[in-house]
Amino acid sequence: MLAASRLCELLTEARARTLELVADLDDAQLLGPRLAIVNPLRWEIGHVAWFQERWLLRRDGRTPPLREDADALWDSAAVPHDTRWDLPLPSRKGTLELMAEVLERVLARIEAEAPAPDLTYFCLLAVFHEDMHAEAITYTRQTHGYPTPRLEVPGGDARDGGGPVAGDAVIPGGTYQLGGTHDLPFVFDNEKWAHAVEVAPFALARAPVTNAEFAAFVGERGYQRRELWSDEGWRWRDGAGAAHPVYWHDEGGGRWCRRSFDRWVPLESHHPVIHVNWHEAEAYCRWAGRRLPTE
Repeated sequence: MLAASRLCELLTEARARTLELVADLDDAQLLGPRLAIVNPLRWEIGHVAWFQERWLLRRDGRTPPLREDADALWDSAAVPHDTRWDLPLPSRKGTLELMAEVLERVLARIEAEAPAPDLTYFCLLAVFHEDMHAEAITYTRQTHGYPTPRLEVPGGDARDGGGPVAGDAVIPGGTYQLGGTHDLPFVFDNEKWAHAVEVAPFALARAPVTNAEFAAFVGERGYQRRELWSDEGWRWRDGAGAAHPVYWHDEGGGRWCRRSFDRWVPLESHHPVIHVNWHEAEAYCRWAGRRLPTE
């Protein structure tokens, strides 16, 4: 069981990250263009507060919502995606104030109660939910070409030194437990419950596919070779007019760059390739004589 202080720390840290990710954006950017693959960010941060309030303050039915229209604005199961740009959302200031008040009340409740398994579960659900939205806010910024977010968390070493990690790791066959166990304070519903599975021996690449490896696939006309693509993948490629990963740009002479938020940077040879979809990954594997792993 996690201590109340640790639960408060996790919730506070998740909220700090959310706020950092939108702190530099203006009101127009917080709304953004209407796209099927992202949410308006002012709606998204309000939804994070709504979810936390719904499951940590209101789930017992004793506490009324801070706003009477909260469910009509932010319940993602009930509010169609395409309408979220048109809702009478509170202002940026009002949204941030709501987020602060919800978190303050949640922390006070945790500190006032010895967190039982039920409360611990919903605290962790709220943390992971907010973490997932932090990821969504990040890829929304990439989608729109907004500036690189300024985060207090120190970043890793982004230099392109070293080299690829070649070869496979050989995994012995046997009986493995797949899924979460009842002693854990939190598991997602699709992790319930642990059960034995028989796994045949297999080998798995020791590292993700790199930009350089994927560039070789592009250079050998991987996007033009029909035999490498499934029927569905070829339809996607044809409809999208894809000839390389979406954020890549060919500078000529075998030199690639990629868009990182609002900047174009030289493609880092040994970094894992990102922003490719299932169809592209599957076609690459067929070209490389590999296959995608399964669970």
